[in-house]
This record gives sequence, structure tokens and C-alpha cells, in this order.
Amino acid sequence: MNEVIGFAAVIVSIFAGILLNNSQLKRVEERMDHRFNEINGRFNEVNGRINETNGRFNEVDGRFNEMNGRFNEVNARLDRMQADLSVFYRDLGRHDAKIEGLEKRAS
Repeated sequence: MNEVIGFAAVIVSIFAGILLNNSQLKRVEERMDHRFNEINGRFNEVNGRINETNGRFNEVDGRFNEMNGRFNEVNARLDRMQADLSVFYRDLGRHDAKIEGLEKRAS
């Protein structure tokens, strides 16, 4: 009978050890799950901020492209004005020469 009790005590202690190890493993798993969820939440938050920043960059890029288009338009207008002014001053020089020629004839 003592042998049976001793054997039963050993089996009970083994089962108790298994149960305690299982509960500790469950606690470790719960901690790991909690940490994983926490890290995953932070990652999602950072990812959201990155997406928000990318949206802002795209908005600024669009504004920059719009300003660049306007700048090119202003440059084209300035080029046309410069061409018109060169024609004007060329014609003005011709007229001045004609006026001087007429003034010399008249005197």
C-alpha cells in the first residue's frame, strides 16, 4: 500500500508540475500577446502618420507643380514681351533715323 501511495504521490507531483508549467506558459503567452498587440498598435499609429505625411508631401508636390506651371507661363509672357520690345525699339530707331533725315533736308 505504501508503494501505491508513493507512486500516486509521484504521479500527482508530476501532474501538478505540468499544470503549473502550463499556467506559467499561459501567462507568458498572454504577456507576449499583450506586447504584440501593443507593438502592433504602435506600428499602425506610425504607419498612419507616415501615410498622413505622404499625403501632405503629395499636396505640396501638387502645389509646387502648379507654381512651376505658372512660372513657365510668366517666363513665356516675358519672352514675348522682350521680342515685342526689340521690334518696337528697332522700329523706333528707324523712325528716329527717318526724322533726322527729314530734319536735315528741311534745314
